[in-house]
Amino acid sequence: MEQYREYKEIFDTPIFVKHRVSYTNEKATVHIHDELELLLVLSDGLRCQVGDGVHRLTKNTLLLFNNMDLHHISLAQPNGVNDRYVLYFKPEFISAFSSASTDLLECFFFRPFSNPFLLPLAEESAGGLVALYQALIAAAGDELKAGEFGHDLRIKFALGALLIQVNTLYRQAHNISVDSIEGDCSRIYEVINYLHRNYINDISLDLLAKKFAINKFYLCTLFKKVTGMSPAQYLINCRLMKAKELLLRNYSVDEVCDLAGYNNLSHFSRSFKQHTGQSPKHYQRSGQK
Repeated sequence: MEQYREYKEIFDTPIFVKHRVSYTNEKATVHIHDELELLLVLSDGLRCQVGDGVHRLTKNTLLLFNNMDLHHISLAQPNGVNDRYVLYFKPEFISAFSSASTDLLECFFFRPFSNPFLLPLAEESAGGLVALYQALIAAAGDELKAGEFGHDLRIKFALGALLIQVNTLYRQAHNISVDSIEGDCSRIYEVINYLHRNYINDISLDLLAKKFAINKFYLCTLFKKVTGMSPAQYLINCRLMKAKELLLRNYSVDEVCDLAGYNNLSHFSRSFKQHTGQSPKHYQRSGQK
């Protein structure tokens, strides 16, 4: 079990993209990335765990994970194949390319419905995304042109083209209309990303309202429209997701309490059991089994 504690993918560049094919499972448990992740599955027979839910994946499924989605993908059967395109990038790498009417990060944060991280695609749509992934790989992987004028922007342009198509497919799948997205939703995405990065700290509604210059009552209304929950509920969810990851990586309950943003052990244990039905230690032992 100690191997899980050491598992953490760290990327030293703001973007990583690759076509991968593997025939065995990685030695990893459920995990959270600091980056946003787009994973296009091109083979059948995979299983995806997100939070406490498990989903069977079919060919041509796009997975969209933000930087607080606890997840793991594995082969459902021995001797299977995991053929996929993977993309990780930091939100700030592309956020400047968004506009008032086109937020490229919308598909990662606008989630007022169930299972927003799963997007089954038609063959034609998946093929179109493969072409865009390949264009991004070509732009990002050409080290010989790394020092050339405009090379960094070519990568962002290729990523932007991919994200425009992903968001278009996302809107179509979830019947998201122009009228259902308010201009201030982009500010809520910033709030969400802030919570993802600062859940360990004390965060109040007044602090969020002041930091993002938005009326706190309007903030609550719009936040619930985007996420389906209040800012306080969302903050608790972030802390619980991080706590689950750390428990399954074999951190002690005391360590998890501190690293997940709880100020005392009894409060952490009580909150964890209230939301999961299990004590932290029981959850950890169940995960090890």
